[in-house]
Amino acid sequence: MKQRVITQEDYDIFHFGNLSQHLGIKLKLGKFSPYFSHGRHFHLYVDMIEVATGSRKMPSSVCSAECSPGFRRLWKEGMAACCFVCSPCPENEISNETSEFLLL
Repeated sequence: MKQRVITQEDYDIFHFGNLSQHLGIKLKLGKFSPYFSHGRHFHLYVDMIEVATGSRKMPSSVCSAECSPGFRRLWKEGMAACCFVCSPCPENEISNETSEFLLL
């Protein structure tokens, strides 16, 4: 009988920002670990979020924002999947699904 070994990995959470055109910054904002106490596998370092963003508020993900009715998501080729803009639907067309998207 073969035994299955399930590895449980830790993951660091980073913020990548640009200071200038040729200089970037990488800050560790938190950690995910299955070894943290039950139900608390995710930990964010609030002080580092403030350093990275200038605010103690939780940064929002672009992907969590939905486009309003009458708009659709447009992704630009070569950019990350979470980078999109909401663009008005063309005249005489509607968006009948939440966050409908079009790849340009």
